[in-house]
Amino acid sequence: MGDSPCAVDARVIIRPSEIASPLHLVISPYPDHYERTMRTRGGLDIFIRPIKPEDAPLLLEFFHGLSRESVYYRFFTHMKTLSPKLLARFTQLDYDRDMALVAMEQSQPEEKILGVARLMSKAGGIEPEFAVVVGDPWQGKGVGAALMEHLLEIAKERGMESIWGLVLAENTHMLALARKLGFAISRVPGEAEYELRADLKPKIIKKEEQRC
Repeated sequence: MGDSPCAVDARVIIRPSEIASPLHLVISPYPDHYERTMRTRGGLDIFIRPIKPEDAPLLLEFFHGLSRESVYYRFFTHMKTLSPKLLARFTQLDYDRDMALVAMEQSQPEEKILGVARLMSKAGGIEPEFAVVVGDPWQGKGVGAALMEHLLEIAKERGMESIWGLVLAENTHMLALARKLGFAISRVPGEAEYELRADLKPKIIKKEEQRC
């Protein structure tokens, strides 16, 4: 009516998407195919899954249960709490670019985070940084190894060429775990830190080796 536009007819054409789901979405949905139930080498039954935005209270509780030493080993500084900004950053992920896994104890009726491992990528990056922290009561029970092994599988699946991380020289437990998982360990020049790096590129088998 008047100067207002008026549609008198419309046609809708429906056809299959040329891009496989969920890659056609701006932000991919929660990747439940990464969920896993397992028993650690220390005999602990755990449930590993990607972190969710609603895990913020659980993550804050987990952080407050860490010793000062564990906090320092993870963040390279002393922190008393996680700010709302950090909580949002750690729990609200773009699953296509980053990944964070949490380990829960199977025998507990209420969810409780035992450990967290994460991959942090730059846009288009194929060498993401990793970080892992396990609550003090569950250290040495295979939780960190289970998280890291699953994280390595995800990185390989996504075509990453390597993953790397920095570890303080006094964090002997993490250095020992890295050796068991096959990481290359090198001292950072002029720093009290080590760089851990895992090469994920497929190994090329030479013809001579194939004939052996």
